Amino acid sequence: MELNMTDSKIDWFEDFLGLGYHVFDVRPTVYLIFDNKKKLVNAWNQVIKYWPDDEIKMRFFEGDTNYEFVLYCQSRILQTANVFLKSLKISDHYQQFMEEYNGSASLQLANYTPKNEKYELEIFKFKKKVIDLKFLKAQDTDDDFIISQAREKLSSKGSS
Repeated sequence: MELNMTDSKIDWFEDFLGLGYHVFDVRPTVYLIFDNKKKLVNAWNQVIKYWPDDEIKMRFFEGDTNYEFVLYCQSRILQTANVFLKSLKISDHYQQFMEEYNGSASLQLANYTPKNEKYELEIFKFKKKVIDLKFLKAQDTDDDFIISQAREKLSSKGSS
């Protein structure tokens, strides 16, 4: 059963630090990085674990120095479209991920915390497979309603 936008609401999630990438594996991995373990666990337990792997959408809209990241899925169980979005700087790790990407990626969660004047990255075992992933240019459009709404939300933030 296809869920249309009048049947669900959109919840926006911008309260994460950014993304991490790991490409030296069978399937490259994108990490949603949080700075609070409770936020991370809530994002998994209340949202992401209900996403069917084959319906998760991940988009990267690349500009000159930044890219817009949009990750979402519509949950039939929760009757909600949950969208993770963030504007991030293009990094060498992002470039390498883009070059190594070969049709699917793993989505995992990690927590970044200060520890003894250093930082520690704790990677959680939660994992989803993403097959609907696209690298686009900033000027490209996506006819997906939620993705266009997310990009509008990001661009209005950037201009304020």
